[in-house]
Amino acid sequence: MDDRERSNATAPIRVHQIRTALLDRYDGLVYDEDLKSYDQRGYEQRFLSRALTAAAVRVVTGCDHKAAGQAVIDGELDQGIDGVAVTEGTQEVWLVQAKWSDEGKGKFNTEAAHKFIHGLRLIEQRSFDRFNDRLEPIVARVNSAMHDARLKVTLVIVVMGTGLLSDEVVAVLEDAKKEFNGLGPVLDYRVVGAADVLRQIREDLAPEPVRVTVRMTNWLKRNTPLVAYQGTVPASNIAEWYGEYEDRLYSQNLRQSLGTTRVNSGMLSTLAEEPENFWLFNNGVTVLCDRLDEDWPGRRRPDEPVHLRLNGVSVVNGAQTVSAAHRAMQLSPDAVEDAEVTVKVIVVDENMPDFARRITETTNTQNHVEQRDFMALDEAQAMIREDFALSLQKSYVYKRGEADPAPEEGCSVVHAAIALACAHHGTDLAVRAKLDTDLLWERGASGAYPRLFAERPSAFQIWRSVLVHRAVGASLNEERKKFQKRAADVAQRGDLLITHLVFQLIEQDRIDDPEHDWDTVLAEVPGLTARVLSWLIHHIDDRFGPTSFLSGTLSDVQRCKELASRVLRDAQGAGVIPALPVAYRHSKAAGRKARRPNAVPTLVNHGKIADGTPVYLRLGNNPEIKALEGWLAQDPRRGQATWVNDRSKCLLWAVDNRTYSPTRLVLHMYELAGWEKAPVAVQGPARWTVDGSSLTLSDMARVLLDEQAEKE
Repeated sequence: MDDRERSNATAPIRVHQIRTALLDRYDGLVYDEDLKSYDQRGYEQRFLSRALTAAAVRVVTGCDHKAAGQAVIDGELDQGIDGVAVTEGTQEVWLVQAKWSDEGKGKFNTEAAHKFIHGLRLIEQRSFDRFNDRLEPIVARVNSAMHDARLKVTLVIVVMGTGLLSDEVVAVLEDAKKEFNGLGPVLDYRVVGAADVLRQIREDLAPEPVRVTVRMTNWLKRNTPLVAYQGTVPASNIAEWYGEYEDRLYSQNLRQSLGTTRVNSGMLSTLAEEPENFWLFNNGVTVLCDRLDEDWPGRRRPDEPVHLRLNGVSVVNGAQTVSAAHRAMQLSPDAVEDAEVTVKVIVVDENMPDFARRITETTNTQNHVEQRDFMALDEAQAMIREDFALSLQKSYVYKRGEADPAPEEGCSVVHAAIALACAHHGTDLAVRAKLDTDLLWERGASGAYPRLFAERPSAFQIWRSVLVHRAVGASLNEERKKFQKRAADVAQRGDLLITHLVFQLIEQDRIDDPEHDWDTVLAEVPGLTARVLSWLIHHIDDRFGPTSFLSGTLSDVQRCKELASRVLRDAQGAGVIPALPVAYRHSKAAGRKARRPNAVPTLVNHGKIADGTPVYLRLGNNPEIKALEGWLAQDPRRGQATWVNDRSKCLLWAVDNRTYSPTRLVLHMYELAGWEKAPVAVQGPARWTVDGSSLTLSDMARVLLDEQAEKE
């Protein structure tokens, strides 16, 4: 372990991650009845020391969390030993002493070393009665091991710090080794530092490696530059992989399965109706693995089948083929038995990440590959996901096709990028995000992506930025109800600029401090949003005129920069918020507006949404939420569809692979959910949002029509 690794593990954010994991994973597994009388801080400090002991037992023995918790004897009459364990099936005894530190500066001094050696002497003398009752369950195993000629005792020193021992402590331990090892090498010691504990926590988060069997015929094998097989595989075999592992198959792919897109719908039709032609029409599947074992049912000849047992599998191209095969097996199992797929298997070990990345990038051509997809290969995104899990116990998804977590459970990279763009001190990134979120994935010297993610923002910074963005959005929804005409339009079109301005007004210095109370910051957002909105409306009219085109103003970086400067100057002051024209205030007496064209044809005519874009259901009111929430939770696909540029049936539903109009699909859901008091009519386009946007289809169409009206 080098100095850099030790230092990283003791950084405040890593200490917080370890603290959070220990409190969560050993709750109820470590004895704490004697700690209940302490205040919260006193309890946590003592519990964390015991949980750290358990974590060290898990590191050195490989036991599960429950067994590790049972090994802790810390407390009164522990005789300087915090944990005792015997490795299953061996005569190895592990004695543990732990030193927790909130600052990541835990140290093991000579006094602690002498106490530790004293406890070892009592164990060696079988003076088990000098210890507390928590040692009793394993006394028999310890006693048996101590009598065995194969005995090995290891003193485990676990510190919430770098784990470096002073020369004085080393001298005490070395003296004990010389004394104890008179008849052979029985005693040794080992230091477990914060980096070791963090590594174990990360390994606990990592899923088991994916293992599949490939039944291949008509195969061709190559041994250079890498071991590789290519051949024909039954589609039913591929479907089995997905049935067991689902999206875990795509760990190294640019994206997850995209669900039901037009391309994937065609695959399903071919599998069900023309299975014998599927091999001709399909580009095949590319699989990377870290180990391959061959099994030969017959002779070792290319015209005889080979069964390949793969370990550490990732489907890097053909994710849509795999998921389509599984879906087709559910719908038409007999037909799929006749379908075959070309599969390429490449063995790439973990020491060749660049080679694996190149294979992934160059083989993805079957479905359209977007700039965002290549971002998924950035190691920083995987590290952010890990940070979310460790620091916040929340989800962070970054591959296209992954379902967004529920708002309270996490966020996607799209929401993260938009929020970080708004939080940036420069106005230009918020303007880019409003123009097109795809602009946030651009690389290069002036690209948005490196400006947002090159320094790898922490999970706290990202999550709290997302919370501010959401809070501003919710506040603007309320503010829009107070305005009409041009003012209401500013609240909608200028939402990200307003979010950017609110970010500049709040205290961001401690945004990544786990101990900072962010709720107090969020409580300020509604008032700041209202203040910024009024000043922004005022300055747009004052600087560019009350008849200026909002679409041009709010999409121009220089104009937005000038507006931001003016708004911040006034919003930071204690001056009176400007009175806006009466015409901007919402009037209930306003006459009925002329009916606008329908949303879907408007969006199709303008080519606003690309084929295959994910679309998500957003329930509109409390009765609807109560009626559908449970039904939707039973199958996440029920709330998901894919956009198809068709003027009447634009939603390809993930559940049944059929197209619907937005309204018809919502009403169909009412029927399937058994909502007896469902309304007979519903504004369908107002119920569906496009991937990465808070705007509904109705909102998007309204913006387009307003922009068109401005130009006329």
